[in-house]
Amino acid sequence: MNCKKCGKENLSGDELAIYRKLVNRGATEFLCIDCLAEFFKCDKSEIEARIKYYRDSGECTLFV
Repeated sequence: MNCKKCGKENLSGDELAIYRKLVNRGATEFLCIDCLAEFFKCDKSEIEARIKYYRDSGECTLFV
């Protein structure tokens, strides 16, 4: 998968999962972490922290 905004190739599983979690569970097009942070007008580290939170919690099946 590629980022639909900047074209970054081979998005990671975490990038796909956080986009699905925060934007659209049924998404078929995705944003990379940088573009997702720009979309939400936040720092990239906030998106990364959210990924870590969901991964560590073990409660979200998108982050396995």
